[in-house]
Amino acid sequence: MTAPLPRVLLIEPQFVLRRTIVMVARDLGMVDFDEASNVGRARTLLAGDAFDGLVLDVQEGAQAMELLSDLRRGRFATAPDVRVVVLATDGKPVDEARLQALGVSRVLGKPVRISDLLAAIADAQAPGGGFAR
Repeated sequence: MTAPLPRVLLIEPQFVLRRTIVMVARDLGMVDFDEASNVGRARTLLAGDAFDGLVLDVQEGAQAMELLSDLRRGRFATAPDVRVVVLATDGKPVDEARLQALGVSRVLGKPVRISDLLAAIADAQAPGGGFAR
């Protein structure tokens, strides 16, 4: 029997990118993604379900940072110490010190190569990495 794939919440506003990431990950048998197009939808999913990790586009700025802060404070069904990979738009300033303080494991610039994102998730799945079930 095969071990279940880690469940990761993907919070990405761009429909085509979100669907492409999900389909590639499923085809490769790496990750079982749940999807949210914005922070508001992600809050609903996090309140009712536990995930093994998050991939978060920080395009929504303060709302995205507040979501991360609430996650770390244990305000969701998901464990407060789950691994988080952040997607940041190139050219937009990102408060890397704050992201590090919030326990973000990796920041990837957009446009992101899906192979780079999946590699970051695979690194987090490694023993002691965080996404493994």
